[in-house]
Amino acid sequence: MEKLTWSYRRISLADVPVMMDWYNNRELHETANAKAFHPYTIDELNKYWQKKINRTDAIYYAIISNDRMIGRVSLKGMDSTGEGIEYAIVIGDPSLYSRGLGTEITKSMLENVFSDPHLRYVQLDVRQDNKRAIRCYEKSGFRFLDSFLENGISMHRMRVVK
Repeated sequence: MEKLTWSYRRISLADVPVMMDWYNNRELHETANAKAFHPYTIDELNKYWQKKINRTDAIYYAIISNDRMIGRVSLKGMDSTGEGIEYAIVIGDPSLYSRGLGTEITKSMLENVFSDPHLRYVQLDVRQDNKRAIRCYEKSGFRFLDSFLENGISMHRMRVVK
């Protein structure tokens, strides 16, 4: 299998049309999200991402491979101490699943964020039935904290500590 090269950059509103396919993919949504599925219009998704991009407590990155956006990563502040952040990754192209890309990107992101001397941990929530994502997170050092229900969906909370 060919090794994929990738890079990342800040997300912009110009990326919304690519993400629209992901947001309107019911199977991807029901693998990665505990919220109820509803399809977006381009105007709705532009408004949604305008708010996200303007947040001061979060950074969103586009994952780029072969000059196209294949996924995204988010890093969000969790508390006022600055000791923890919330992590999320979505690979939007199903042909890239189970190739180790999510693990490689997650490990790289963790290395970058843990260069901040104040940051002690990175935490995430993942659907209990999303075995591929859980395996990615475990290989990246995340460990199980607890389980909970969100909108009737069984979720795991996981954390990696510096």
